Amino acid sequence: MGIANFDAFYRSNGSFYGDRPALSLMYFLDKFDVRGGGQGLDLACGQGRNAFYLASRGFSMYGVDESSEAVSRMGELADQRRLSVCGKVVNLADLEIEPQSYRIIVAYTALDHLDAAAGERLAQSMMAGLEPGGYLFAAVFMVDDPGCSGRGGDVSETAAYVRHYYRPGELREQFSALAPLAYQEEYALDISHGRPHHHSMARLFACKQAA
Repeated sequence: MGIANFDAFYRSNGSFYGDRPALSLMYFLDKFDVRGGGQGLDLACGQGRNAFYLASRGFSMYGVDESSEAVSRMGELADQRRLSVCGKVVNLADLEIEPQSYRIIVAYTALDHLDAAAGERLAQSMMAGLEPGGYLFAAVFMVDDPGCSGRGGDVSETAAYVRHYYRPGELREQFSALAPLAYQEEYALDISHGRPHHHSMARLFACKQAA
C-alpha cells in the first residue's frame, strides 16, 4: 500500500483517527507540567489531532505528513479554529530537521512507518532538532502487534503501512541520549478508527537536558 491509499482513507473519512489527541500525550504534558510556548513539530501529523491540541496549549505547530489529503484538511481546520498550525507534504525518509529549533517534537506512529535504518536516521535528527530543555513524545507499534504477528485479534486496516515493528525496549534505547521521563509498553484495544482491533505499542516521553 502506498501514499495514494492513505490519501483515499483521508478523502473518505472527515477525521480518520478522530479529533481527540493521543491520551498519553495529554497525560504526560500535564504530569510533567509542560507549559506552552515555542515551536513544535508533529511528524506524520495526519489531519492534525495532536498538532491542534498542542497549539491550544500555546505551541506554534508545524506538521508534516506524506498524505496531501491529510495536510490539506489540517490547513482547513487550522483556519477554522484560528490556531497556529501549518503543514507541509514531506516524505519522512527525506525530512531534514533544523537543529535546536523545537520546544516539542511528536512522532506518534511515525518512526515505525520507515525501515529500521531510515527510522534511526530520523530519530537522530529529532534529537538534534530539540532545543535544550525540549520534549519528545514518540509512539511505535511493537513486534507482538497483531499486524506483525498475525495473532491476538483483528488487524488494523493501516497495518500494511508499518515497515518496522519495534522490539521491547528498542524505542527507549533509540533515544537514550535524552533523559527519559516516562516509558510504557502495552497491549490494548483501539476503537479510534475502523473495526475494533488491538495494538501493541511503546510510548516514550523524554527531555533534552540543557547543556
